[in-house]
Amino acid sequence: MTEQPAEGATGDHRMASPAEPGELRPTGRPNARLGKTIADMARSMVVVLVVVGAILLVTWRPQPEAIRSVDATEALTAARATAGYPVLFPENLPQGWVVTSARWDLPLEAEPDPAWHLGFVTPEEAYAQLGQSATTNPAYLAGQTDTGQPTGDEVEGWQRWESSGAEPTRSLVRVAEGVTIVVSGTASWEALLDLAQRLSPTAIPER
Repeated sequence: MTEQPAEGATGDHRMASPAEPGELRPTGRPNARLGKTIADMARSMVVVLVVVGAILLVTWRPQPEAIRSVDATEALTAARATAGYPVLFPENLPQGWVVTSARWDLPLEAEPDPAWHLGFVTPEEAYAQLGQSATTNPAYLAGQTDTGQPTGDEVEGWQRWESSGAEPTRSLVRVAEGVTIVVSGTASWEALLDLAQRLSPTAIPER
């Protein structure tokens, strides 16, 4: 009679062979130290990002847009060819004055007559403009002065007007031979008067 092998000695119940020297075997236990290290790194990265973001927020300053100048020659030529009165342009403006807009068109407030417009940025980065039209429409003067009112002061033939508000529009107004001329803007009275005194019917833009 043949003897049967003892239970557990064969089949699916074989015993694992011992590990060879130097051989690594998985233990089946999670590496808690590795998980802790990754979590610490993630927290450190978040802290660094928060600090960098705070520094950028405090030190960042928006870059001012560059002032875009325009050539007023074409609009000035058209205005002088069709206006029927002397169209003005400043002569020998000091360095730092920049022409930013120039047009000869028919704005709503000047109907039925066209209007000449010149816009400037001053060396102090304030705004100034010249408006000129033969219109009798009262809306034109209101628009040019930002609904300002005369102050009662007159300087060298110009009537001072001023609007209300935190940053009022200052205006120098003159009506000559049916033509309304307004020099206005947020620039100082001195800058506006300097611009007004340089206006000439023969001056042209510098090249």
